Amino acid sequence: MSVPGGWSTVRPATAKDKAVAEKVKDQFVTQSGTHPSKFKADHVITQTVAGMKYWIEVDVGHGSFVHLNVFEPLPGTNDKPKLLSYKLNKKKGEKLGDH
Repeated sequence: MSVPGGWSTVRPATAKDKAVAEKVKDQFVTQSGTHPSKFKADHVITQTVAGMKYWIEVDVGHGSFVHLNVFEPLPGTNDKPKLLSYKLNKKKGEKLGDH
């Protein structure tokens, strides 16, 4: 259960979460200088703000994971999701986020 305004509990990534991760993949590749052999959102936590914040656990192949911190603006703004930060060299199931 989540606290109003707080982060949700960890859950498997939905099709929408996977689509958000895909929308910031190029930003991740550019910022990190990595070229993952795989890029599949696995688990996620979310926080509703003036839009939606995500921490997404992404399987990048070879047993490696990254955590993506993403902001998705409110619908109707025509703004695209933005990669705020990322964490490399994570293991499956490691705690998501900074909380």
